[in-house]
Amino acid sequence: MSRGLGEITAVAGLPDGVAFLAALVTGLGDVWFVFVLLGVLYWVGSALPGPVSLPRRRAAFAIALALGGLAATTALKELFRLPRPPGAADPSGASLVPETLLPLYAEIGAADGFGFPSGHAVAAVVVYGGLALLVGTRRGYVAGAALCVLIPLSRVVLGVHYLVDIVAGVAVGAAFLAVVYRVCGRGKNPGRAMFFALLAALVGAAVSYSADTMLALGGALGGRISWGIIGDAVTHETTTRAGGAASVAVGAAFGALFVSVYALDLAPYIGFLGMLVVLPGVFAAPLAGEAIARRLSALGSV
Repeated sequence: MSRGLGEITAVAGLPDGVAFLAALVTGLGDVWFVFVLLGVLYWVGSALPGPVSLPRRRAAFAIALALGGLAATTALKELFRLPRPPGAADPSGASLVPETLLPLYAEIGAADGFGFPSGHAVAAVVVYGGLALLVGTRRGYVAGAALCVLIPLSRVVLGVHYLVDIVAGVAVGAAFLAVVYRVCGRGKNPGRAMFFALLAALVGAAVSYSADTMLALGGALGGRISWGIIGDAVTHETTTRAGGAASVAVGAAFGALFVSVYALDLAPYIGFLGMLVVLPGVFAAPLAGEAIARRLSALGSV
């Protein structure tokens, strides 16, 4: 029995331009984009100019939220194993995209695998809703609320999710964010937040041994262990623009490894081991970056 309410038929008649815009919006909720964004915010820390500047402790909390949201999504998808709408693998709005960019567009505008709940809806709430809470400004709340609505709706417009999928995703994301944010010191205890992410990942691994559940488990475990070892040193490390730039350079290497592990069709245990390496590298990058900046500064003053 279909869980649709006629929404897929309705959006099929929308102009290609609407689907193209929806694909641009939906990309903001893709796993690779979310973790690149949060990685940069963490590596640069409070040295980043603008309204999204965050101390590295609070940026690490945002990463923990994203890890937990990903783990909860994979666990629930494997538990329910409900299909996506027919045609979800065919990108809507592709007629507006140059042929050379079609493979990239298909990665953003189409989808395969299980469909319930929507991972983009979960990510929108835990990441952008979480960032809004961590930034704590009126502009942040407005932007976060807008993305929490637009990203999930883009999935329906693209025909890759039913409406019930995004409603469930928003509910799961909101529940996870509310519990973790409140229990974990309102953004002050990333280590505890990563423990919640690890619990969700363990549930997913118990439900199914798959590439997605092992990626989530490797990331959550690597994040929890590494933050427990170096988290205090990171939060007490100086934060400079030069050090932030060097941290991005160091972290980019691990970011590339993350993209490779996530994008390639690897055996589940290899994905697990890859993420077990990626997260410690991501979290340790500011220590290396600030040390490099100090060394370069010392050499320049000689």
